[in-house]
Amino acid sequence: RANLQKEMLAAQKSLKKLTGTRKLLTAAKAKTDMDPIFVIRNAPLGDFLDPTLKITQVVLPNLVDDRYFQVVTKVDRCMTCHTFIDQPGYEKEKNPFKTHPKLDLMVGKKSTHPMKQFGCTTCHGGEGQRTHDFNSIAHMPQNPEQQKEWQKKYHWHAPHKVPKIMYRKQYSQAGCISCHKGSQSLAGAETLNAGFRNIEKFGCYGCHKINGWEEKRKPGPSLLKVKSKLTKQFFKNWVWEPKAFNKHAKMPRFFNQLNNSKPEFLNKNIAEVNSMAEFIFSISKPYQPAKAYFGGNKVRGKKLITEIGCMGCHGVEGAEKDSKAVGAYAGPFLAGIGSKVKANWLISWLKKPSHYQEDTIMPSFRLTDREAADITAYLMGLKNKKFEDLKFEKMNEGLRDEILMGYFSQFDTQAVAQAKLNKMSSHQRTLELGKRSVGKYGCYSCHNIEGFEGRAPIGPELSSVGSKPIAQFGFGHEKVEHQPDSWIKAHLMSPRRWDNGIDKPFKDLLRMPNFDMSEKEASEITTALMGYNADKIPLRGIKRNNAHEAVVAEGMKVVTKYNCSGCHQIDGWRGDILKTESFSDDINEGPPRLVGQGHRVQANWLHHFLDNVYPIRPWLKVRMPSFNLSNVEKNKLVEMFQAKSKQHTFEAASSSVDWKPGEKAGAKALFKSLDCASCHTTGFNSEDPTAPNLYYAKKRLRASWIKKWLSDPQKIMEGTAMPNFWEDGESTDEVIFGGDKEKQIDALTKYLLEIGYERYAPRASNQ
Repeated sequence: RANLQKEMLAAQKSLKKLTGTRKLLTAAKAKTDMDPIFVIRNAPLGDFLDPTLKITQVVLPNLVDDRYFQVVTKVDRCMTCHTFIDQPGYEKEKNPFKTHPKLDLMVGKKSTHPMKQFGCTTCHGGEGQRTHDFNSIAHMPQNPEQQKEWQKKYHWHAPHKVPKIMYRKQYSQAGCISCHKGSQSLAGAETLNAGFRNIEKFGCYGCHKINGWEEKRKPGPSLLKVKSKLTKQFFKNWVWEPKAFNKHAKMPRFFNQLNNSKPEFLNKNIAEVNSMAEFIFSISKPYQPAKAYFGGNKVRGKKLITEIGCMGCHGVEGAEKDSKAVGAYAGPFLAGIGSKVKANWLISWLKKPSHYQEDTIMPSFRLTDREAADITAYLMGLKNKKFEDLKFEKMNEGLRDEILMGYFSQFDTQAVAQAKLNKMSSHQRTLELGKRSVGKYGCYSCHNIEGFEGRAPIGPELSSVGSKPIAQFGFGHEKVEHQPDSWIKAHLMSPRRWDNGIDKPFKDLLRMPNFDMSEKEASEITTALMGYNADKIPLRGIKRNNAHEAVVAEGMKVVTKYNCSGCHQIDGWRGDILKTESFSDDINEGPPRLVGQGHRVQANWLHHFLDNVYPIRPWLKVRMPSFNLSNVEKNKLVEMFQAKSKQHTFEAASSSVDWKPGEKAGAKALFKSLDCASCHTTGFNSEDPTAPNLYYAKKRLRASWIKKWLSDPQKIMEGTAMPNFWEDGESTDEVIFGGDKEKQIDALTKYLLEIGYERYAPRASNQ
């Protein structure tokens, strides 16, 4: 009876609420009915007449708008029209009455960005305080079709002299950067993250200063010892047309572009390329490869490349499907490499990459001499004969001297410049032009080149390009919409287009190279660049990482630098190599997924392991390589995993185990009953192992994680081969400890700790 009365009261309360809502809506509708005084009620300054059209706004004290000579508190009135933007239930309505598509993330009362704290224009841009018509807010259509629709329905026109226009829908994630300063990966911002990744891929930060990217290593390989790696002939042909050698090459194209293809310009470019080659090779330091190549087995080499993990970073010729699935960009696409590098250099590079380039991110796979020789044999067999047979045109010395005179006469008279040129030998002139050409095209921005250390990036700074006035963008004669985002995207896809139809001297031609990026890639980078603006966000409005988030952010920078996620899936994120055909049948045959890794392993063990890698799963063909990590980077990785798993640094197993009466005997019996040694064979029988060596569990795993893992492996790592012996809380052995799950897991954990070695790794390993 009490329950029935309770239900009746709840029903009455619900009915009262619905009735009240109905009355409110009926009254609101009545207000909109046209009557003789309708216009008067909604007239300006007539708020006391109970107008039917009311301004709704949020005042955001933590955020500001910069009005040139005055910084004022941000006020947003977007919700005047977008009435239900922060309320669920209106997802199927048309704009402006539609619910926000990401209500759990944006504007919802329970979201991480509630409207009352963040408003709308903080993320979307635009003039949120304006309400008098559709154009005043500075809406921007996402495509020409929508533009035509808006012109017809709302008389839309491009905003002029507006402090901040709205981001187009496809670029809306650019707004995240204003508050999330320094972040290069944000949950829920997939397009922006892709933009960051493409900035990394194409090395934009090498030529352009971008806040937050200053500490990145140069995106291109070092040219300090290039003479031992490449031939001069290859160097010239490669610089002239990299895509002719490898269509996947990340090296952009400087020559044969829209603005420098005239015969007189081509011949001058040929002189520059010849001079650059002579200069770079003249300053190349001597290098003696650590290993000599005497032949190998191509078949075994190809198998090794697809098995040991090379495709986590490299695309490989002959495996285009897998290469595309991985989308590898950390390393070069391995096509035609036998026509590029010298065999002795390659085998030495494979054996120990840091022997050639100390700061390389290429790791060592601890290859045996035979494995290195086999991989070298396969890679050296990947030829591009057409490119190999190219003979680069010889330099016109007259044009060389003409270009040099242009440089010399910039600050001196023609007579002084000519006298300076006359004092130089032909070889000196070539080297001088080479050095100046390296500076002209900014080669040093991407490559380490002796004599160019400390030079500023060749390109303009992009830290506030999103706020750059439209008058400072040069559109030339190109039919590109006069908006910053349109210019940036068009520029990324064809950087030299702005010279079309303009008669310029050779020295003044635009120089940014062509990266041949797709429209999608250009759009993603545009999203990121539009977010780099001069918006003034007070410190109280900026997202400040707490101690936990700061540690994770620093660790993720190391993950990005070394492309750890190219192989490992980190708490569900990436693990690119797992998409390849090699691991399509069984994901457990690939690199381990790092789920809750900070709880799984002990901090000291992980730090030691990163310095002294050994095979934990010896049955796997894929191999964990040894990275050239600094001590600081190792610490950052360890701390990141711990922070992500919310673990303290130290949770080491004690040297002795405290057994209860009969517990040890029960643990041994349980170990045998569950047949643990059938998979974890090492040290227990002579069978090949299919699971990790349990003798290293004591120093490697945390006791609390072992218990959690034993309790339900699938809950931690879905699809793992580890069986669940206590499914639904019931033990498969009902005799030992009376089938009590907790007692069995505790005893088994203690047993693993007692049998464990007091060392982190095998005493000797050749892997």
